[in-house]
Amino acid sequence: MIKFTNSKMNQFTYKDWIRYFKKNDKHRLALDFSREKGLSQKVMDMLFPSIQAFQKGEGSDGSYLMKTVEKFIEKSGETDCREAMMLFIKEENQHSAYLKQYMDHYQIDVAEKSFLDTAFRKLRQLGGLKCEITVLVTAEIIALTYYNAIFNCTGSRALRGICNQMMHDELRHIMFQSYTLSHFKVHAIDRVIRILIMRMTSVFVWAAFHNVFQAGGYSYFLFMRENLEYLHQSIYLTEKSN
Repeated sequence: MIKFTNSKMNQFTYKDWIRYFKKNDKHRLALDFSREKGLSQKVMDMLFPSIQAFQKGEGSDGSYLMKTVEKFIEKSGETDCREAMMLFIKEENQHSAYLKQYMDHYQIDVAEKSFLDTAFRKLRQLGGLKCEITVLVTAEIIALTYYNAIFNCTGSRALRGICNQMMHDELRHIMFQSYTLSHFKVHAIDRVIRILIMRMTSVFVWAAFHNVFQAGGYSYFLFMRENLEYLHQSIYLTEKSN
């Protein structure tokens, strides 16, 4: 469990986040399969359905997100949000590329559809930028526990390298998007809604991939607790600026 509420990055403006994303883009992960020992069929059967789902979820052209960003800019005047969000989308797509590269090594096809990805996208498009980012943060928090779990349940050097990169980036994505949410007025019901979305989403993800989380050392209660603790940190960052 990582504490991020005291990070200096929580003081970042959109200009700071633009600089961060550009700097981070110069340190792309170079996957090396030369020391990959291979995975047993049992491990592959356990891991790859979830990897396919998360690979699908990490990739998006961000078209709907950018539409909501433009409306947000019209009201707020935060023009730097545009470039910052485009760089964020680029980084998310790079995550999808890392996972696809790993899948390609083991000759695993990408998923044409993913129930969880479809559900997330439909939820995100129920409202404007506030709704979009609320659901995005939920997904990024669950990604933190997921990548920690698969880091723990495999000896694959390449996959562990991907997990380290993902956890590094996703944590900062949560901070970045918490900053975006801080631009919106917080109502009493907002916290309740965010907790309900997290609880419901966690139940669905656990039901789909509990074998992976359990292999990575998570019980259902630990999985739920970590997700909620990360969420409460995000809520704190969102509300402290209001």
